[in-house]
Order: sequence, then structure tokens, then C-alpha cells
Amino acid sequence: MPSPRSLFQTAVDANVPRQTRETAINGLAMAGATTQLRVIAVTSGLAGPYRRQALSTLDLCGATDELERLAADLSLHRSLRKQAEELV
Repeated sequence: MPSPRSLFQTAVDANVPRQTRETAINGLAMAGATTQLRVIAVTSGLAGPYRRQALSTLDLCGATDELERLAADLSLHRSLRKQAEELV
């Protein structure tokens, strides 16, 4: 399995196909890389579907603390904060 660092780089690389990026985000969840998933969720330059997927995978990881931080993060788009709040 690729390293969390490699998976993160794949997930945020705009030149990588959508399916590969989604697979990388799922790989981060399987690796328990909650910090990298949180960073993806807050990165405003990424498309919304990747950010929402990162939030969903945080839930699958049981990363309640990360989701609570995101739900309270006013720099995060309101819809993403709401999703994080619903997942807590």
C-alpha cells in the first residue's frame, strides 16, 4: 500500500484522474491518516466532491475529534461545516 504522503499527493494533484484521486482518499482512510483527510477537507482549491469525500471518510475512521474541529472551523464553507456536524 502506498504511504499516506503519496496518497495525499495523489488526492490533491489536479492532473490525476478523478477515480484515482477518490481511491487515494479512501486509501488515506484505510491508513488512518486523519490529519491528511482534514487538510483535504479544508483545502479551498480542491473541488467540493473531494472535500466531502474526505469528511465522509473521517467519519468511517471514527475521527470524531477531527470532525468536531471541522464543524467549528469558520474558515470552512458552511455546507462542509454542516456535513461535519452531522457526522459527529
